Amino acid sequence: MTPVTVIVNPLAGKARHRKRIPALLQQLAGFCTIDQLYTTAQPGDARRISRGLPALAGTVLVVIGGDGTLHDAVNGLQESGNQAVSVGYIPIGTGNDFARAHAIPLQPAQAVTALRHARTQQINVGKAVSPELGTQYFVNNFGIGMDARIVYDTNHSEAKTGLNRLHLGQFAYLMNILKAVSEQRSFSATWQGEQTHVNPHSYLFVFTNHPFLGGGIRLLPDARRDPHRLSLVAVNAAPIRKLLPILVNILQGRADHPRLHIRQRHHFRFATAANEHIQIDGEEFSTPVHVTLTQVPQRFLLPVQA
Repeated sequence: MTPVTVIVNPLAGKARHRKRIPALLQQLAGFCTIDQLYTTAQPGDARRISRGLPALAGTVLVVIGGDGTLHDAVNGLQESGNQAVSVGYIPIGTGNDFARAHAIPLQPAQAVTALRHARTQQINVGKAVSPELGTQYFVNNFGIGMDARIVYDTNHSEAKTGLNRLHLGQFAYLMNILKAVSEQRSFSATWQGEQTHVNPHSYLFVFTNHPFLGGGIRLLPDARRDPHRLSLVAVNAAPIRKLLPILVNILQGRADHPRLHIRQRHHFRFATAANEHIQIDGEEFSTPVHVTLTQVPQRFLLPVQA
């Protein structure tokens, strides 16, 4: 049986799956040998653990946690230059957007079953380099403005804990969308793709590897998805009466409103001196920032899609 290293975050999703973890590990042990088992206690633990994994061909790392745990694990591998490790993912977090984007079942037991038949695939993850934040890799997205404010408000919301207990954590995110739409102010930003753009009335910038954020909210229509390029989704400030139709469009899963600007490139630059929140895979940072965004390859164990 294949030997694997397992990193478990029992606190993912506000610990709502904690009691199920022994059963998930037993299920996993039914088709592979758990060589090393690590349990995280605080943010950054998965990063440190994965950074220390041996660079041996065929090494498999299974992450049982949320998108934040996966973010940490991938950052550790990328920082150590360990391209030999393949990452399997059992989602037990709140958002689980990486799983949604890559056809990994959202039910943990089903995700373990899918992992048994998964194949190693090389996909792109984001890379953000800036003097303020250093180098950060992201499996989902890098957001500035309204998106990052929503993440901040949700992470610090008392309602999120209660909703997570009811398996309704995504509603905390939706509640804070409405708050942000009315309270987010415009900010000045400069971004560069094919050419330089100066935008004095920015509202939202999200650089993303795939369509999803916030627990299944779709930012890109399927027809616009390009896994080989980083996507920029931007919205300019406007009166609420004009912003609400964009929000409704996104929540309905269409993401095709004319005020929703989508650009796709291998390379972006972004800068702002404004006082704004930043989110990287749901982790909180803040501006000012001058950042270069690209993609790099990472090996994952993923279900084979028809």
